Amino acid sequence: MNDLVSYGGDRSVTVARSEIERIANLLGHVQNRLINELSPLAQLHGLVNHLQLDVNLPDTLVRLGLQRHGCYVASESYFTGDARVAHQLGALAEAVNTHPWLKQVIPKPVWAASTTLIAVSALSNSNITALGVRGALSGMPVEAIGEVTSRIKSSGIQISEEPAWAVYQDPASISGLASRLNNRSGHIRLESYKTNRGRLIVMYLPGTAEWNPLANQKAFDIKSDVELMANGEKSTSYRAANAALSAFGVTKNDRLVLVGYSQGGMVASEIAENHSNVVGLITMGSPIAREHLPSNLPVLSLEHSNDVVPALSGQTNPMTENWVTGSRHVEIRAGETVLKAHHVSEYVATAALADTSTDSGLVRIREVLLSQLAGATKLEDKEYLPLKGVAAP
Repeated sequence: MNDLVSYGGDRSVTVARSEIERIANLLGHVQNRLINELSPLAQLHGLVNHLQLDVNLPDTLVRLGLQRHGCYVASESYFTGDARVAHQLGALAEAVNTHPWLKQVIPKPVWAASTTLIAVSALSNSNITALGVRGALSGMPVEAIGEVTSRIKSSGIQISEEPAWAVYQDPASISGLASRLNNRSGHIRLESYKTNRGRLIVMYLPGTAEWNPLANQKAFDIKSDVELMANGEKSTSYRAANAALSAFGVTKNDRLVLVGYSQGGMVASEIAENHSNVVGLITMGSPIAREHLPSNLPVLSLEHSNDVVPALSGQTNPMTENWVTGSRHVEIRAGETVLKAHHVSEYVATAALADTSTDSGLVRIREVLLSQLAGATKLEDKEYLPLKGVAAP
């Protein structure tokens, strides 16, 4: 059984759960209004019209009831499991952001507990804990973070070409693309393909390679994580990715598909926002809900419900016709930490589930993404080691 839950990517369902429930409530008001018309007092006004209403009302009420039921079925079936909880928490987060005065009403100990919630999440194997982090960080002061990071002197960038990692799996599947992310090396990988629509470039971006905030060597470090959440174009990882594109000889005439894991997904999203030739985006374990991606860009985001990293955006991914999010729970056994839920190998396994999913939205986006590689012939592949260098004076 495929335990992947997905939402978005379906052109026939592009509204939030709250909107479906709003429509259902309006239908309920209509039902009540019509029933009130049957009261003796209402019958005295326009007897002929009410006689006609009496004849048609039973069938009308049944139809309205069926429509309301359909709304509830759509809401409950489309937003199942973790996705449903995520959207409820997302609604809470949106309410707090829209009405800042709520922060004054809610007792301070509740906000203070959010810090504890984040700490507990490191030891907990709970979907609700990870989703709670999303709600707790909904008010994250991104603008303030951006102000702080803008005052930090930017590092220079240097990339060196390294031997490309040998891959054997066909890239014509989501798992085939995901399996090319060699996060152990921290390399940026680029592959070029000849297609009947011109040259296609697939770029693979790794996750955070350095967690020591005092280290100053690797471009994909913890400082870049913070920069990406506030001012992505200044981050060393984003600039390193652009340097790799230039070194590989990518031009505006090339179509570009981006595959990113963790921080790499954040970098990929930033590239997609600033490069018009991006035709597909796949992210895994990446907090990108705040990104303003092109509405016509096909996006597949894979998240684990007990992985706190995607929740660090403080929001849930939007549900649009071109953005689909797939989620599953990673089982963690005794002796294993919750970090297992963020491991790249687990996301490769989730990508395999995305290949076999029958959810309409996921099927549609998957086919659009993989159609870019239809009939493709491999040309070359290269890998680059992204490092920090001396900043220009």
